[in-house]
Amino acid sequence: MSSSKKDKEVLRQTYLARRQALPSDQVSTLNQKICQSLIEFITWDQIKVMHLYLAVVDRKEVDTYPLIDHLRTTSADIQIAVPKVAPGGNLLHHYFFTQATRLQTNKWGIPEPVAGTPVPVIHIDLVLVPMLAFDESGNRVGYGKGHYDRFLAKCRPDTQKIGLSYFDPVDKIEVEPTDIAMDAVVTPERVWKF
Repeated sequence: MSSSKKDKEVLRQTYLARRQALPSDQVSTLNQKICQSLIEFITWDQIKVMHLYLAVVDRKEVDTYPLIDHLRTTSADIQIAVPKVAPGGNLLHHYFFTQATRLQTNKWGIPEPVAGTPVPVIHIDLVLVPMLAFDESGNRVGYGKGHYDRFLAKCRPDTQKIGLSYFDPVDKIEVEPTDIAMDAVVTPERVWKF
């Protein structure tokens, strides 16, 4: 294992533990702040298709459901896309997420659409990216499977990539050639732009 992979694994374990240690009432407050900052930060009239992950609440992931509710009541013209891990587990497929979409939990505990209308990656204007940690250059540490790096590599160059984190950045994350940096990360206290 390369030193960058070892370093990322240490960060992964550290930030998983930090996140799990957050009290539930604090998580709720932090989620509200992140959602409000996102709503204020994004230039919504430039977004037609927004891709976001469906949070695993038990893992205390930054919750995207309040943003979904907000968009459905205020921005009906913005279409929401969500991921589904493809058979074989290496790639993500993407589907429109409507109020009629049925979800089921996959083997990793992630809610996914059972079926739906596929979304071509080329149509996605903005991606909200899950993460465990990030650095001052916009590099991120996720869960280590590489799903999002492979997905983001296929997005248009102008597709916005915004991470969501409860925590401030670390100084530096050692990156690999396949890693894709964020354009911004929204935390409870500020928006980090790169």
